[in-house]
Amino acid sequence: MVTIRWRDAGRRLLRGLVKLAAVSAMAAPAPALAQAAEPVQLSLVREGDVVVLGGAVPNEAVREAIIAAIRAASAEASVIDTTTVAPEAPAGFAGAATFAAGLAARLKPGAVLLSGGDVDVEGRPEGLAGQAAVTAALAALPEGLRLRRQALLPPIVRPYGLVLARTREGVTLSGAIAAAEEGAALGAFAGSLGLGPVTDRLVVAAGAPEGFDRPAAARFALTQLARLATGTATLSDRSLAIEGRAADRPGFAAVNLALSGPLPAGLTLGRAAIAAPVVSPYGWFAEKTAAGVRLQGYVPSEVVRGEIRAAAEALFAPLALTDAQEIAEGAPDGFAPAATAAMGQLVLLERGRATLHDSRLIVTGEASSPTAAVAVRGAIEGSAPYGFTVAHTIAAPAIAAPPAAAPAACLGKIEAEMAAGGVVFQFGREAMRPESVTRLRRIAALMAECPAVRFSVEGHTDSDGVAEQNVDLSHRRAQAVVAVLVRAGVEASRLLSEGHGASKPLVPNDSPANKARNRRIEIIAR
Repeated sequence: MVTIRWRDAGRRLLRGLVKLAAVSAMAAPAPALAQAAEPVQLSLVREGDVVVLGGAVPNEAVREAIIAAIRAASAEASVIDTTTVAPEAPAGFAGAATFAAGLAARLKPGAVLLSGGDVDVEGRPEGLAGQAAVTAALAALPEGLRLRRQALLPPIVRPYGLVLARTREGVTLSGAIAAAEEGAALGAFAGSLGLGPVTDRLVVAAGAPEGFDRPAAARFALTQLARLATGTATLSDRSLAIEGRAADRPGFAAVNLALSGPLPAGLTLGRAAIAAPVVSPYGWFAEKTAAGVRLQGYVPSEVVRGEIRAAAEALFAPLALTDAQEIAEGAPDGFAPAATAAMGQLVLLERGRATLHDSRLIVTGEASSPTAAVAVRGAIEGSAPYGFTVAHTIAAPAIAAPPAAAPAACLGKIEAEMAAGGVVFQFGREAMRPESVTRLRRIAALMAECPAVRFSVEGHTDSDGVAEQNVDLSHRRAQAVVAVLVRAGVEASRLLSEGHGASKPLVPNDSPANKARNRRIEIIAR
C-alpha cells in the first residue's frame, strides 16, 4: 500500500513525488480493471498553480487527455510532466487517469495517487466550488475504481460568506461555517423562528475572520429575515447586506430600527434595501380641528411623506401640524397630487376631514356659513383629482336668530377683569405670563354665566416691526387666549380669534406709554 505523506509536500514535494512514483501498491486489485504484474501508478501533486505529473501513462493520447482535464478544471494551473509511457497499463486506466486529473486540479494544495484500481486523495479543495466538485466526484467514482484513502482539509474561503435566503416555502442556509456544530446551531435557531422548512447547504470551511462572533451576527440576520415576507441576508466577512420585503408594517418598522441601532459587536452594515409592505385597502386622511391639523395613514415613500407635510405646513399655517403618516406600498396612481388636492379642499372648511380610500376622495366637515358651504361643495365637485372619485358631506351652521341682549352683569364682570390688567405676553411671543393665565381662567368662569353669548378674541400690536409679522403675532396671541379659555371649559364654538396687528390702535404710537396701550387683547361680545 502506498502512503502519501501530505504534510511533507511543501518543500519536499518534488522529492516525495519521485519516491511516490517508485513505490509499489500493496492494496488488493480493483475487480473491474485488468490486473498487471505490478500496478501502474500515476501521481498528480498540486502546489500553488503548478501540477506535477509523475508515474506512468499508457500512451501520448492519455497524457494529453490528463493535461486537458487539468486545464479544464483549473485554467490557471501549469503542468510539469515527468511521466513515462507504460503500454502495459490495464484497461480502464485512461478513464481513471483523467478522473484523477480533474480531482487534483480542484485541490490547492493536494495530491492524487492512482495505483491500479485504487485512488488516494489528500489535500484542500480550492474554495467552496472546488469542495462541491470534489465531493460530487468522490461520490460517483468511475466503474472499477476504488477510493482507498481520503484526507481532505476544509477549503479556505475569501471572503468568508454566508447566505440566508427566505422564501414563502422556507429558509435556505448556504455558504461557509467554521464547524459542523455551528451549522447545526444555526439551523436550530432558524427553525425556532418559524421560518418554515430549513434547507441546510452549509459547508465547513477555513478562513473565518478572527475576533468576530459570527454566529451572533448570523442570528441577528435571521431575526431580521423573520420580519420579512421574502428576503436575503448575506454575511461577507464582517459585513452584512440585507434586502427583501417586510411582511407587515410592524415588521418594516422593527427591521429598520434594528438596522439603524447598535449591531452585534464587529458587524458592519454594507447595504440594506427593505421594501415596505403592500397595504390594501390604502387609506390616508388629513383632519383639521381647532387644535390643529393631523396627517395620518399610508404614504408610498419618505419623499412623498415629506412633500405632503411641506404642502400641509404651507396650507394650514399657523395651525399646529401632527404627522402620523407611515410608509407602505400599494398606493393608487396619482396618490401624492390627490393628497395635496384633498388638503386644499380642507382649507375651505372650519373643521373637517379629507380621506383617501384607494382611489376615492371623501371630504366631510363644516363650513363657516351656508353660503361658504355651497362654494365648498362646488369646489370639491369641480376639482376631483385625476383617476379619483369624489364624495362629500359639508355642513353649515344654521342661520341663528339675533342673539338676545347679553346679560349686563356677566359682560361687566369680564370687562372689569380685563381692565384690571389685561393679558400680558412675553416679548415677541404668544406665551403668556402666569398671572394672565389665571385671569383668563376667571374670565372663563364668568363666560359660563352667559352661555348664549359668543365672543371675539382680538389681538393688537403697536407699530414697531414689520406689518405682516405684527398681524401674524397678534393672530397667534388671540389663538393662545382662545386655547386657554377652551381648556378652562368654554365651548370652542363660542369663540372666534382675530389678529389685527397695528391696524386698530387706541392711541397714536408716538410714545412708549401709548405703544404699551396699543399692545392688547380685547374680548368682545358678538
